[in-house]
Amino acid sequence: MVQNVWIGNQVTANARLRLFCFPFAGGGALSYRPWLTQFPSDIDLVPVSLPGREQRFGDQPIDDISAMVEAVSAGLKPVMDRPFAFFGYSMGALIAHHLACHLQQTGMVGPMHLFVAARRGPKISGHRAPLHHLSSDAFWQGIANYGGTPDKILENEEYRALFEPSLRADFKLSETANSTGLPKLACPITAFGGADDPNPLPMELDNWAEATTGDFAKHVLPGGHFFLRDSGDDLARIVQDALRV
Repeated sequence: MVQNVWIGNQVTANARLRLFCFPFAGGGALSYRPWLTQFPSDIDLVPVSLPGREQRFGDQPIDDISAMVEAVSAGLKPVMDRPFAFFGYSMGALIAHHLACHLQQTGMVGPMHLFVAARRGPKISGHRAPLHHLSSDAFWQGIANYGGTPDKILENEEYRALFEPSLRADFKLSETANSTGLPKLACPITAFGGADDPNPLPMELDNWAEATTGDFAKHVLPGGHFFLRDSGDDLARIVQDALRV
């Protein structure tokens, strides 16, 4: 078995393929814990552990997409030793897409499939005002408007102070990244959205079809921006079905 700081669990030597899962802003490897028992034994589910959260809480958060891609690429290289796929949720979809493009551009083996969830297509501009540059109070009000953050964090000044640096870094990375000049991927892309999510709207997922020369599929599931919590089982099943080769 192999272990490094970039992965949230151990990987196995006999896996047919690995599914690297990238978290939403403020999230971590634990976001994918329910999936660990839902995938067959020949697929290694590998939650990606980003700096500034969970077991890497003391590490400096990364707030720039280019720096993140370079760091993640180097960190995951030792466990990209067999076919793999990427799944990214919201900010994680942004990172997974840029990383897949980076691997392709540098001549490295890329993912066999890219799954993106709760993220508009790369050529569609965001329609929410940026948060990362706001004062602390205004920043947290914006976070509250997104939904999904526990009240015990929103209502506790010490918790907010503890989590603000990494969360602000995540929003800066997400809000300042430019995806318009990326090359088209060769692998299939499957996009997921929440039926009640205002950002992205379900129709904004369609633009992902233009990010690949391969196949494209789209699934709209019940729930809002964090439909992972409402429809996680269905989401996992669709991903499994797509990885059966």
